[in-house]
Amino acid sequence: MRLEINVQELIDPKPHIVKALTRIEREAFAEGGMNEWFLSPFARYGKVFVLWVHGVDRPVGVAECMVIWDDPQCVYLFGFAIDKEWRCKGLGTRFLQAICQDLQQAGYVALELTVSPENAAALKIYRDKLGFEAIGFHPDEYGPGEDRLVLRLSLNSMEAM
Repeated sequence: MRLEINVQELIDPKPHIVKALTRIEREAFAEGGMNEWFLSPFARYGKVFVLWVHGVDRPVGVAECMVIWDDPQCVYLFGFAIDKEWRCKGLGTRFLQAICQDLQQAGYVALELTVSPENAAALKIYRDKLGFEAIGFHPDEYGPGEDRLVLRLSLNSMEAM
C-alpha cells in the first residue's frame, strides 16, 4: 500500500511544529541537527519543507533549503531528515521529488547537497533514483574523517521523474 503524503512549505513556524521538526533533525544528526534557534529563521528567510503522512497527526520529515549566494538560481539542501519510524518506506525519495518540483516551479535550475560518502542509503536515493551527480568533495567538512561529497541535480531533468 502506497502511503498518501502531503508536502508543505513551513511559512508560520508554530512552536509545537518546530519542536516536532527539531526532534526529527536531532534524531538524524545528533548535535548537528537543526534546533529551534535556526529552524524559525530558515522558515522565514529560506525554505523549510515538511512531510506529512495522511492520518498521522505529526510531521514525519523535514528539509531546509537556502539559495546559494554565488549561484542564485541554485538551491542548497542544508538538511533532510525522515522520522526514524518512517524510514525505508520510500518516503524520502517522494519527499525529495516533491521538493525538487516545488523548486523547479519557483524558477530554480539546480539543487546541491552534501552527503557522507559512507551513507549508502542516501547515495542510493540521490544518485541512483534521482540522478544527482558528484561535483565536488570536502575532506574533513565536519571534523577529522567527516568528509562530504557535493552532489548536484539539474532541476530541468525533473520532467523525467
